[in-house]
Amino acid sequence: MRAAGYSLIEVLVAAAVVAVGLTAATVLVGSIMSQQELNLVSLRAANLQEQAVTLYRLGVEPTNIRAIMPEICADSSTPSQGTFSLTFGVSNNVNLAIGGVTNSYLSNTCTVIFPNPPGGTGATTYSTNTVTVLMPSQP
Repeated sequence: MRAAGYSLIEVLVAAAVVAVGLTAATVLVGSIMSQQELNLVSLRAANLQEQAVTLYRLGVEPTNIRAIMPEICADSSTPSQGTFSLTFGVSNNVNLAIGGVTNSYLSNTCTVIFPNPPGGTGATTYSTNTVTVLMPSQP
């Protein structure tokens, strides 16, 4: 007569299934946390860029904008962790015809570069976002 209970093989198979599930859950949590950190840094960079463009449209010189921003801004293509690179291009006059009326605009670009959160390889990678700024030329 066989005693009731689980065999050693059944216990080992169940332990392997549980181990695979726990490993998958740990990897998932780690990737979600790193993606959340990247999203936070990207949001901060977009907010910084929006504030810089608003200041530029209000007439603040691009050379002064970095000094008054709430985030640490550098003029470097490789900013360190926790800082952003904020640069403006050269202003150009552009004539645009809209509805048969030609108006003169001032065109410029605003670029923000920021380091991505450290990954598994330890290498620093950077993300860049550039927007074009148009504003009416002053008469």
